Amino acid sequence: MTKTLVINYTPRNGSYTKILFDEFVKSARGKTELIHIDLSETPPDLLLVENLNLIMEWNKGKRYFSKSELSLLSNHHRYINQILEVDNIVVAFPIYNFTLPATVKAWIDAIVVSDKTFSFSPEIGFKGLCTNKKALSIIVSGFDYSNSDDVKEFASSTIKQNFDFMGITSEQILAFGVDQNRDRLDSILNKAKSEIKELVDSWFPN
Repeated sequence: MTKTLVINYTPRNGSYTKILFDEFVKSARGKTELIHIDLSETPPDLLLVENLNLIMEWNKGKRYFSKSELSLLSNHHRYINQILEVDNIVVAFPIYNFTLPATVKAWIDAIVVSDKTFSFSPEIGFKGLCTNKKALSIIVSGFDYSNSDDVKEFASSTIKQNFDFMGITSEQILAFGVDQNRDRLDSILNKAKSEIKELVDSWFPN
């Protein structure tokens, strides 16, 4: 049976993102082994002075660290290992101020790591090391950016670029306008639920 890492950042009471995340979990249960992370309960470490410089040393080629340094890196390593050990990744989050919530960005920063999820050589350049994995982003926004030429969101492109960089084929299910179009809330959520079911059937055929 395949392994699927399901990640949600849905701290708001009554979260529409949580409704869609739960829909995926319900649809996929029994078809794949589900490994759950709630980023609002177990957030990644921010890149602060000590751990950031240790990560930079790793990216420059250092591989031997003291016990205290490894302890500082343990949170990052846990998230990296979770990615490496699964076949599929599902991440669900809302858009905050046109982009990813800081906690979701911190998760991305934790998993995009040299010689783990990507490599670099002068001859080849950058190469994603996770080409055997698939990902789904479930993204919810109160505003419908698809109907606006003046206001843009950068969440969907940012997470796709990072999955692409790691070699992960990714898809997105977008539920935009849940606040702006309250009169169409049920249809917006039902459309996303239908897309989730279709994707689950595609990923995990009987």
